[in-house]
Amino acid sequence: MVKIMPGIEQEDQSFRVLDQLSLNNLLSLSYHRLPQQLLNLSILKLDGSSFEVNVARNATIADLKQAVEEIFSLSQKDCEGKISWSHVWGHFCLCYEGQKLINDKVYIRNFGIKDGDQVSFTY
Repeated sequence: MVKIMPGIEQEDQSFRVLDQLSLNNLLSLSYHRLPQQLLNLSILKLDGSSFEVNVARNATIADLKQAVEEIFSLSQKDCEGKISWSHVWGHFCLCYEGQKLINDKVYIRNFGIKDGDQVSFTY
């Protein structure tokens, strides 16, 4: 019992709140993140053509490469050949303003890559 005012007491229920919530209620109280803002980047191929990819602002080089692979996978569905991405990344890399993007763990923001920028394939 907690004394509220002289002569008035109330049972302390503050510690029983969790007891009254079922496990299902606790599980439904999950945190929902805001949708991630995406960067729209242009990828310049060696033949001079380009295509667009969208990646999260906090994407790593690995995430960017994965987005490139997915674009090619979608466009190659009707083709018979399959791209060996380990071969591609073993011989080529992406480049931004003269900086080779070779460390998969580094965030693209560390290179100053912004929405609308162009990244190119290079040797």
